[in-house]
Amino acid sequence: MPPSKTKQIILVRKDLKLKRSHISSLIAKAGAELFIANDEGIEGDLLKVRLTAAEIDWINEGSPRVVLGVDSETVLRSIMFKAEISNIDFYPVTAVVRDEENNDTEGEEELIVVSLGPEESSKIEELTKGLKLF
Repeated sequence: MPPSKTKQIILVRKDLKLKRSHISSLIAKAGAELFIANDEGIEGDLLKVRLTAAEIDWINEGSPRVVLGVDSETVLRSIMFKAEISNIDFYPVTAVVRDEENNDTEGEEELIVVSLGPEESSKIEELTKGLKLF
């Protein structure tokens, strides 16, 4: 099978001490944000979603995605900025970060996960070169 020409990359902050189950649910949400953000309404039992040519290619190629780790929110925001300049769609996911040690349920929403694309592999990899798998 030839390599995929499109992919989605999901970036996850490594600096937060979150439970794996919490991170997993945020990664899943990030992967679905593309469809939520491009929702054009429901007709009967069908959800209409506006997709670009790259997004259609991505679905037809089996929806390949890679999850990479970033060291901080600063790095995450920097990549989002570069994506915006490069006209690559991105979908940020925020969540309340809780202090598990102190059982503190108060907290502010923080940027934790961002999905990039789907986009041409070469174009999207340019933004994330040097990052390692999460």
